[in-house]
Amino acid sequence: MKKIIIFVLLLVGFTSCQTPGEVSEQIEKAVEDVQQTTTEDIFAAPNLPEMDLKDREFTFMTNSHPFPIWDQRDIYAEEESGDRINDAVYRRNLIIEAQLKCRIMEIKLDQMELVTRVKVLTLAGDDTLDAVTPKFMVLKQLIEANALMEFANLPYNDLSKPWWDYNCVRDLSVAGKIFGVASDITLVDKGATNAMVFNKKLQNDYQIENLYQLVAGEKWTIDKLYELSRTVSNDVDGNGVRDDKDAYGLLYQRDSVASFMTGAGGFIAGKDENDLPVMTLNNAKTLSVLEKIFDMLYTPEYCFHVMKFFDGSSTNFTDGMTAIFQDDRALFMWIRVADSENLRAMPTDFGILPLPKYDERQTDYIAPVSNRTATSTAVPISAGSIEESSAVLEALAYQSKIILQPEYYYVLLNSKVTRDDESSEMLDIIFANRVYDIGDAFDFGGIYSDLIYGSMNYDRNVVSMYAKKETIALQDIDKLIETIKSINFGG
Repeated sequence: MKKIIIFVLLLVGFTSCQTPGEVSEQIEKAVEDVQQTTTEDIFAAPNLPEMDLKDREFTFMTNSHPFPIWDQRDIYAEEESGDRINDAVYRRNLIIEAQLKCRIMEIKLDQMELVTRVKVLTLAGDDTLDAVTPKFMVLKQLIEANALMEFANLPYNDLSKPWWDYNCVRDLSVAGKIFGVASDITLVDKGATNAMVFNKKLQNDYQIENLYQLVAGEKWTIDKLYELSRTVSNDVDGNGVRDDKDAYGLLYQRDSVASFMTGAGGFIAGKDENDLPVMTLNNAKTLSVLEKIFDMLYTPEYCFHVMKFFDGSSTNFTDGMTAIFQDDRALFMWIRVADSENLRAMPTDFGILPLPKYDERQTDYIAPVSNRTATSTAVPISAGSIEESSAVLEALAYQSKIILQPEYYYVLLNSKVTRDDESSEMLDIIFANRVYDIGDAFDFGGIYSDLIYGSMNYDRNVVSMYAKKETIALQDIDKLIETIKSINFGG
């Protein structure tokens, strides 16, 4: 992955002074070179049998979303349009369709309708769907409805290959079983990776130290973020009320509470030596992390909770947050990587950073994946042919590594996010350290939901909240384990 990013970054440097026509021609050649280099030098093709699907439709069920950045555009493309992502999807699919003699199609629904339809179709034994891309937050529902195949039953899917996300397998398996995995087939899970952006004008105006060097020196911590946030905050309009007309150190959302917690090494749930979920929100380490997070985020004069402020107003919180940052009135903003698309028109330069560590002793920077927006790749238990579904997914994932992912990184590197070489290095760090909190994805006992929604009232009473919900959470875990143990994995 890093080789691809570096290659495309070099391409940007070589073409920056050329005409649009020259750039376009060289980009196309470079993408071909990346694909060839990837195929020959980095990734061995999967060992798939010759297969003839007799020109049948291979149907995915995918997610629609009212916000374009979360609407799936990674599965189906009707024709080439000049959009790099669309055209990569189209070319990838043509290869698979020729290889396996099928036609890749898509049924796109909003998330909850997708869950309902998958449950209904699988219960009825309807073989309409060959694959689905449910959000991670609904996987537990689908597992407990016995609606998804466990990946060990898919004969051609090798989850050790680089086109499958090993970190996802590590974090979200239960008793060694996994039913939905992040893969290179999809892009939404990449966009759901948590990070931060910072305003370079404010950094310069306030003579703030080099933030990239802080990251490189392992000194980018919660304490440092809070210290710098206090530097730039002020009551711009002088009315004595902290609102969307003022300046802040940090803009954040309710999901940011759990995100910063995970980035600092605290998790809602983890797993024991038998790969079974265990609650960890109530341990000393996580509670200590949360106290530090609350001390920072729950100071409205420095840190602006955009969801809390814009809740119930006519302004969408995303639009409100983006407007403040673009108006040079916030030094930092918590984002999911896809949110960077909203900043393309921003005139001021900015950079991207990983989430801060708890302290300098923390080994790695951690990049949580938002399980409420990220999509998985899965196969419904009622699929007409498990062998065909498995082969198509493996072929798609492999070709996506070669064709789709380089284009995605090209778009990232040429968007307004990466206006300097250092930002690409930050993206390397962020994407190399993605994690999935199983307590977030499966929301045992509704504890994750209570934690993030509690931020709307600056609620710090995590211990009492957990005490009320612990029994329900443990029952949720037991139910999931029993469901998985009861499934006949012999096929």
